[in-house]
Amino acid sequence: MSSEQAQVYALSEASGPLRQGEVISDLAQSLLVLQTVGSDRPALVDEKHHLSIILSQDCDLEQDWRARQAGQGASRQELRAVLFAHAELAVTLRQIVNNARVWENARQNQNQRYEFLAAVPAEYDAIGEGLGEMGIDFKRYFTFPTDEVYKRLTLGARRRCRLCSPYLEHLSTRFCYYQLRVALPMDHHDIVGAAV
Repeated sequence: MSSEQAQVYALSEASGPLRQGEVISDLAQSLLVLQTVGSDRPALVDEKHHLSIILSQDCDLEQDWRARQAGQGASRQELRAVLFAHAELAVTLRQIVNNARVWENARQNQNQRYEFLAAVPAEYDAIGEGLGEMGIDFKRYFTFPTDEVYKRLTLGARRRCRLCSPYLEHLSTRFCYYQLRVALPMDHHDIVGAAV
């Protein structure tokens, strides 16, 4: 890597606060079975997120960690849930998208719904395996109770790597932009055509 080339990834730390832009693998999330909601015996089913990336802000994650370490419990600093985006290896996401034009734009980060991430070299992967190119569909985000995320990390979920600046901010601003888009009642092309 040249000195002018920005580093895309850094190793995840084995302990310490979760980090914005951190890739977690094998995160199992227990979800209520819809048909059992309200019954005397609600049932759970595990949904496994093979790859996910943290979208919550670093400052919130850091304050939450410090509050937990100080034993403050449900303090004002506690972050009740972590915001994640579900990630896929790019080869899998390409099959899901199933449209060559959309995929080519997504691969170049020219489609606001998707984020394309470079491959993670083995030296920046905390378990030393590396990861292939990844993609995120910004429609597939979820929250996870913070204390459960930390518990799941002791039960098989793995902290892999984290995005470095400016790639971290690129992901964050693109996700926020996607969430802030405004649906128009009529496409601007239709408005221009109707006015002529």
